[in-house]
Amino acid sequence: MTAVEFFVDPSCPWAWLTAQWIREVAPQRDLDVTWRSHCIEIRDDYGVSPTMPPERREMALLGHAISHRMLRVFEAARARFGEAAVDTLYARWGPLFFPRDSVRDDSLLVACVAAAGLDADLVDAAGDEKWDAPIVESMEVAYAFGGQKTQTPTIVVRTDPPHGFKGPVMAPVPTGAAALRLWDAIQVISQEPGFFEITRPRANSPRID
Repeated sequence: MTAVEFFVDPSCPWAWLTAQWIREVAPQRDLDVTWRSHCIEIRDDYGVSPTMPPERREMALLGHAISHRMLRVFEAARARFGEAAVDTLYARWGPLFFPRDSVRDDSLLVACVAAAGLDADLVDAAGDEKWDAPIVESMEVAYAFGGQKTQTPTIVVRTDPPHGFKGPVMAPVPTGAAALRLWDAIQVISQEPGFFEITRPRANSPRID
């Protein structure tokens, strides 16, 4: 199997959509996916992008803060139970976080841990700054492959040699044969040493049903 590291901030809807794509692709391309921490709150020095509309600023700050606390829970779960626990936590997170008017406090973390069937005391890790060390260490790996201050999602594919990239960012995500076709195409271009970037306007919002 090919090890794939997926760097994610749980508050990022683009990362959530891409995660659903990689979950579909993984069993059909023999990928062993590990969810790695990427904290937008740390990356942005506890602020938001200056391009953020004023009416969305407060909600974005709340989302980034609770996501940071959830990443600490991810790291505590990883240390105690292994990667499968992080996979389950992230899978349970999205349906709780992304619906409109969802809460942005620690009750969300409690609900997520309970939905994952893990020990309730994992939530205590949310307030423990010691878990920021593995988060920052993970982000340095993402920066090495996706560029300094890279965004989420960033993906690293541990082939020989390993390669990585920021993205893909897409809405809606492809499914079925189209999902596999996109993965295969990205592998071709991302392994080309002279290739750096391709972009186009974002035509769709990250709608999550």
